[in-house]
Amino acid sequence: MKKLLTVFIVFTMAVTAAGCGADSAAYLMPYTAGSSDDQLDPTSVLSADAADGFAANLGVVSVSDSTSSAAKSSVSGIDATEVFLAGTTDNKVLAAYNIYKTMPPASLTKILTALVALKSNTDLDKEYTLTDDVTVSVADAQVCGFKSGDVVTLRTLLYCMLIYSGNDAANAVASAVSGGDISSFCSEMNKEAKSLGATQTNFVTPNGLDDPNHYTTAYDLYLIFKECLKYDVFKDAISKSGYTASFTRSGKKVTQYYASTDYYLLGTKSAPSGIKVVGGKTGTTDQAGLCLILYVTDSKGKGYISVLLGSADKNSLYSSMNNLLSDINK
Repeated sequence: MKKLLTVFIVFTMAVTAAGCGADSAAYLMPYTAGSSDDQLDPTSVLSADAADGFAANLGVVSVSDSTSSAAKSSVSGIDATEVFLAGTTDNKVLAAYNIYKTMPPASLTKILTALVALKSNTDLDKEYTLTDDVTVSVADAQVCGFKSGDVVTLRTLLYCMLIYSGNDAANAVASAVSGGDISSFCSEMNKEAKSLGATQTNFVTPNGLDDPNHYTTAYDLYLIFKECLKYDVFKDAISKSGYTASFTRSGKKVTQYYASTDYYLLGTKSAPSGIKVVGGKTGTTDQAGLCLILYVTDSKGKGYISVLLGSADKNSLYSSMNNLLSDINK
């Protein structure tokens, strides 16, 4: 049996190669408390109540493997603080660098906001009258322009949040689902993250604007995004190049078009030959840099999740993502 100390304690009955993913006999148990310390005593954090088979359908990699000189060398053409690429069909990890380092994720936060909203079983077509919760006071923050008093369905808010990355839409989603208690909604976000094994995540906003207590890791985002892909509404939203929102303001119907923030979906950037970008989520703040998470498929229809955190600019982000996605065809 081989132990891999990651953000989890990973036990395998058989491992073909370090960092290449767990086979059907492998499982892991998540930490009872988050830590990125690769010297941590495993027995102090092992959760004996975790279910067998937890990692059977996940790509896994050790802390030491993700910070090794070989890992760094493998992403030499990629400008990002954290890099991760794993299959969703075979769970093989193709690239992993620095994936357990906690850092701000910017608007990639919104994938967990969407997940909690969808898991709440709230009627997506129910209309909500927006409150002052939609107000975003951060200068230059991306907003859809919603105002207190607007009447909007939860579905519209989710699509605006995921496609246009509206921070006001994210606040409205959290407020609608929680009955106006955004702090409580954030607690549910963190609870959901832990349930998925994303123990290095702590979110204090539903939108991802910079806060010192708001952080996650590339691997945690992979776990969260993988769960999100189980929901057709989520997959539909992240695949769209734009969305026309309809809502009511001051008793009158209003329509507004919101374009995607994803250059692949807009056609501004093209993926490597043989790779189809199904959809994803972008994120940008001063502290997070530029971030991108994608779901892509290869020419055989096999799925992959790719994550880049902390790129310097848009050109670097998309050229780096193309370099990363090129690993799929090797």
